[in-house]
Amino acid sequence: TTRIIASTNGQQYRIVEITGARNGASIRERIFSKLSIPDYRQFDFYVYQSEVGVPFGPIGDVLTDSRLFELCREQGDSSGSLKLFVSTAPDRPPQDEVRDYPKYDISE
Repeated sequence: TTRIIASTNGQQYRIVEITGARNGASIRERIFSKLSIPDYRQFDFYVYQSEVGVPFGPIGDVLTDSRLFELCREQGDSSGSLKLFVSTAPDRPPQDEVRDYPKYDISE
């Protein structure tokens, strides 16, 4: 099992299951799907490597499909050690915020 962690705002994160992905495009699709980024908006978004607690702070440049696949192969693991930031710009959340993450009531 291989998992990565992705966020559009640096505060809320989603676990993305990438086991069996054969290329970077497949991983990117899974990331966008998990973050509820609609198909028609996906061309506006870029994926960057990041770390938890770094506000809107990608590490390095935009990840191409080949680099994304390579990075996931090298650093992806079952505990989600690899963190990714997904946005329309490297230094801030998306301009038009994507649909909010669902809120779960855990008090029941």
